Amino acid sequence: MKLRNQILTALFLSGLLPLAIAFIYAIWHSSATTNELTLDAAEKRLEVVAEKLSGYFDARRAEIEILSRTSVVQSMQFTEMRPYLIETLKAKKEHYEKFIIGRSDGSFHNTSGGNPHLNLLRTFNDSSPEAKPKSIKKRDYWQYTVGNIKNNQSRSYISNPMISYTTEVKQIVVASTITDKNGMPQGLIGGSLPWKNIQNIIYKLNNSLEEEFSGLAQLAMISKDGTYWYHWNTKKTIHLEKDENGNFILGPNGEKNTVSSNIKNSDIPSLKDAAPYILKGQKTLVTLQENGSTVHNIFIPVPSSGYILQLAIPDTVLSAPTLNLRNILITVFIVSTLIAILFTIVISKSMTSPLLNFTRSLDNLKEGHLKPINLTSHTSEFNHLFDAFNGMINIIKERETSLSNSEERFSLAMQGANDGLWDWNMVTNEVYFSPRWKQMLGYDSNELDNTLDTWKSLIHKDDLELCLNSINDYIEEKTQSYSQETRMLHKNGSLVDILTRGFLIRDDKTHKPIRMVGTHIDITDRKKQELELKTLNNNLEQRVKERTLELELLNNELLSAKDIAENANKAKSDFLANMSHEIRTPMNGIIGLTELTLRTEINNQQREYLEQVKISADILLHILNDILDFSKIEAGKLTLETTSFNFDNIIQNVISIFNVKAQEKNISLNLDIADDIPEILLGDSVRLTQILANLISNAIKFTNKGSITINITKSHQIGFLNFNIIDTGIGIPLELQNKLFNSFTQADTSTSRKYGGTGLGLSICKHLVELMKGNITLISAPDEGSSFNFSLYLPADKLAITSRSNNKNKQTDRDSDDYMSTELFAKNVLLVEDVLVNQIIAKELLTQAGMQVDTADNGKQAVELVKLNTYDLIIMDIQMPEMDGYQATMIIRSIDGYSDIPIIALTANAMKADEKQCIESGMNGHISKPIDTENFISTIETYF
Repeated sequence: MKLRNQILTALFLSGLLPLAIAFIYAIWHSSATTNELTLDAAEKRLEVVAEKLSGYFDARRAEIEILSRTSVVQSMQFTEMRPYLIETLKAKKEHYEKFIIGRSDGSFHNTSGGNPHLNLLRTFNDSSPEAKPKSIKKRDYWQYTVGNIKNNQSRSYISNPMISYTTEVKQIVVASTITDKNGMPQGLIGGSLPWKNIQNIIYKLNNSLEEEFSGLAQLAMISKDGTYWYHWNTKKTIHLEKDENGNFILGPNGEKNTVSSNIKNSDIPSLKDAAPYILKGQKTLVTLQENGSTVHNIFIPVPSSGYILQLAIPDTVLSAPTLNLRNILITVFIVSTLIAILFTIVISKSMTSPLLNFTRSLDNLKEGHLKPINLTSHTSEFNHLFDAFNGMINIIKERETSLSNSEERFSLAMQGANDGLWDWNMVTNEVYFSPRWKQMLGYDSNELDNTLDTWKSLIHKDDLELCLNSINDYIEEKTQSYSQETRMLHKNGSLVDILTRGFLIRDDKTHKPIRMVGTHIDITDRKKQELELKTLNNNLEQRVKERTLELELLNNELLSAKDIAENANKAKSDFLANMSHEIRTPMNGIIGLTELTLRTEINNQQREYLEQVKISADILLHILNDILDFSKIEAGKLTLETTSFNFDNIIQNVISIFNVKAQEKNISLNLDIADDIPEILLGDSVRLTQILANLISNAIKFTNKGSITINITKSHQIGFLNFNIIDTGIGIPLELQNKLFNSFTQADTSTSRKYGGTGLGLSICKHLVELMKGNITLISAPDEGSSFNFSLYLPADKLAITSRSNNKNKQTDRDSDDYMSTELFAKNVLLVEDVLVNQIIAKELLTQAGMQVDTADNGKQAVELVKLNTYDLIIMDIQMPEMDGYQATMIIRSIDGYSDIPIIALTANAMKADEKQCIESGMNGHISKPIDTENFISTIETYF
């Protein structure tokens, strides 16, 4: 039988007859199926909106929980936190109407205002000093976050719907417990979510459903206690109760009464019976008979909030389209069947010819010939099929072109990165080495075979076993990554240091390794630089030893002990000053360029490396400062300054510095300051900060779990304060405590190996404490923590205003002034610096701050630029060729119009004497290298 006749017979017997039976069956059962599908679609629509509402509530809950943990909120001082909350409200105005601060007695504040006579509490008459405070004790969010809290629990809560006592706005309150420093509940913070935010989401769903169901579907929203917060019958929606004259009805406390309907009290028995399951958050379908018709009610819970969405759909809406469709389909089926029989013969003929041609085209495709079909058919389906086939051919061609382009771009990228690529197929054991991979070892692309044996033959024999073990450990998942440094043989016989990195591809089903791909990086130059640096360090140590020996020989030649001591101190001071300058200059480049690079777009691994470089540089700078301080102490040249300073600000700044480090180790950092300590004191705030920073840093370093507490109280001695830093760290044995404050001393040698440090910190702290008329002691035991106690003479400044609230207000004013000052930063600045890397760093920081910067390589160039241009500020290096900073400053001061221009020294000469010499030479300020970004910008900012 020919294909045409086969198709004709098959169409009729195997297609038309079963289709007729299935069609008749489908018609009679379409009504029920359509109803079920429509209900399922409506239910899923409700679930989408419920998830959206849930996400909205979760986001607000997280924001309120974060606010509850801020120190300004935990202070429970509303006059202090109100500006902060108002600023937060401005930033979140699209979500919140106001913020509420509830107290443990039920009284409350909010950002809308309050009674100025009663510390801004909300009352029934905010203009009267005798007014009675309003209370939120009856509100469910107060009961959940404050009223029913025990011990040190903390909760967050999304309230039932309500109408605000103060603004009469329909709202939902998201609240969280406010705890004190001991974790005990002391109140709540709540964010008022206006109903309009939630209503907008519901309106969109309601409009969509009304359009879909011809306005006959109805939507409602029920709160967690069953109250109808939104309903198609507005009488059931929560609202304020009014009397017959339209006046609000007040409760016994003067509060306006609300009226609402509740599903638990529904007059429809089926809804009332289903209420317990609905309110438990179960998806529920309740079918009701209303006015002789069936209505399907779908209830979907809103996750994490307790609210429920309700959709009522009449049965007539669901079945109406099916009834009309049934009659139409029967008629169409009969007519279509007759027409189908007539056209079957014609269709079968038109099908076979294009199919045969299409089969030949598929055979061509199978053989790899990408030839399109140049045919047309009377049947649109075949034309679509041919178009699709031709489209597929074009897509294959485009993908081949795209693949070729991608391979070319990848090759260019690998060339740009200067890395070699290798690819190991672990199933077939085939290996690919890129041309650059071979070039690193001196070979052309065709000189080496792409085999594992080639790779093994090029590895240094002493490194081969280590490389193979490293690969096996990675394949067996004993390590998380593969990265190995090795030596490989160059074609010329030399050794090349190679860094190999790779990643493994496993089969998704069996998890077996199937492929490993990686790169080769030539690190020979880096290795040489590391060796040179190590040699340079060794030479530097030798030079220091030689210089020390020269000083000792020189000292032995002096005639008197006094001369010996003075010359030794001078030589050491000069040496340390020179070493400080020489070390700070390259450190400025390291720290500055590292900070600038961290501000650019880099990958995570690069950021991690740079952050480690920054940490190492900061540690080195800290060690350098310790050595300089120790040198001053030994020479008897360390002096104190007595100035007026804000004690609270100093302590808070120190705490803020170490909070991040404590959080990284999951250690709580607690501060306890006695209330009777004056806020404005006299003393050396810089050295006070140094003492606290050393002791707190040590406490964090040697504490792995638990807490660190800083306790500050008044001493019985007038003008003295007692400080106590208590940690739960590793502790110190009794036999080592007596020598702990000696120079270059730590608890034992393992301490320095494990934790690092010079052993100078505690020695410096002891000398500083004694200079400030105090003493320092230690109480400790192994595994029981340590307690460092010291006293300092820090008398109150009797001429200063010591009110803490006044000072905080002043700080707010200063913050405002600082903000205004940043708008004045479009200034012209002349940067005078002979070292290129320092010039790049300083110029970038100034440019990022909004300034216009000109640069000069020495003092002579600076003088010429000053004569040609007008500058608002000059930043001047000291040690420069041709003309140093002192000479340049003297000449610039003599030029008309530059006698008062701010000139700030930027130098690696960081001694106190250097700063004094800069001021005496006519400069206005002094900034030491390495550059501290914040100090650098803030110092410059003070001169604008």
